[in-house]
Amino acid sequence: RCGIIEKPSGASFKVSELLRLIKNSASISDISQVSVSVSAKSMKQISTSISRFVGKPNVVSEDLLAEMMEECERKLQQPDITIFDVIPISYSLDGKRMDDPIGHKADQITANYKVVQGNSIIKSEMERCFDRTGIVLEYSPLAAEALSTVVLEENEREDGCALINFGATTTTFAVYHDGALQNMLVIPLGAKNITKDIQELGINETNAERLKCLKGCALESLVDEPVYIQIASIDEANPPVRISTQFLATIIEARLEEILQPAFDVISNLPFKLDAGIVITGGGSKLKNMIDFVTEKTGIYTRFGDHSEWLSDGTKEKFHDPSYAQLIGTILLTNEYRREHPIEETIKEPDKKPKLPKRKFGEKIT
Repeated sequence: RCGIIEKPSGASFKVSELLRLIKNSASISDISQVSVSVSAKSMKQISTSISRFVGKPNVVSEDLLAEMMEECERKLQQPDITIFDVIPISYSLDGKRMDDPIGHKADQITANYKVVQGNSIIKSEMERCFDRTGIVLEYSPLAAEALSTVVLEENEREDGCALINFGATTTTFAVYHDGALQNMLVIPLGAKNITKDIQELGINETNAERLKCLKGCALESLVDEPVYIQIASIDEANPPVRISTQFLATIIEARLEEILQPAFDVISNLPFKLDAGIVITGGGSKLKNMIDFVTEKTGIYTRFGDHSEWLSDGTKEKFHDPSYAQLIGTILLTNEYRREHPIEETIKEPDKKPKLPKRKFGEKIT
């Protein structure tokens, strides 16, 4: 719920079942580690900085930058808070900004960081889930980074771009500028909340979801010719429910405004322009006229994010759907991680090795 595993035992059963199906369909003999991109309620980004005297020989080294990053993480550590990522944004050497300070001389260095943090339960419940399966959780990148990997170009990250991912129970919002993640927000509302609003008209969840997808519209003003749709009532004793497509759009637009208002507030207060516009993705982005809604509310050019260029020829059409973008991005980021951290290094040995029966000297020779 909202990106947090509430029942680790049930989730671990589903994970085990899924891995079994993958091994059978893809003819993989064993899957011993997995990666999960994370985006959950309470995750947010804050800014902080660390200053150090360089010391003799006054040359900035990789070790010094690593120590400063560790200090940054310790500085923000709290009992119920987990640090998910520490992102260096800029450095200042004796008051002068520098993107890559390694090898340069200075008396003092200041590093500015963006730190992504969230409730510790996000990580602890996820780890409990995989502890039950015996699978090693190899890597947990941010969902925003996974998405940006596949739907944003490098120049868009540099020029300034906002990324909105419409999930089922959360909406992830991220802002990039100067090639780095500048702002991140996870809104605990998503496409399912729209479906629940439609259910309040007296129909079941399945019909509410179908109505939203087939006849829903993100802007009431774009419904030119309203029509009435008749749907069976959730209470069989009651007559069918008649719903106007214009009223349906009013419901959807109202909920969308509530979901995205925190993101719009951030955009309106940014100290820089989003020259590359806004990119939307995720299953909820397929709602009719969603681009028109975001453009009207922000006045900023908006487009759909497309990860198709990362898929090989012959890939099934369903994997081109925006709901798969985060998964594709997670695979790509894990591939990069694996190159830097060979698989042999990521497999953890159990704390206590199982005791094996003693073998006779003759059996050992055999």
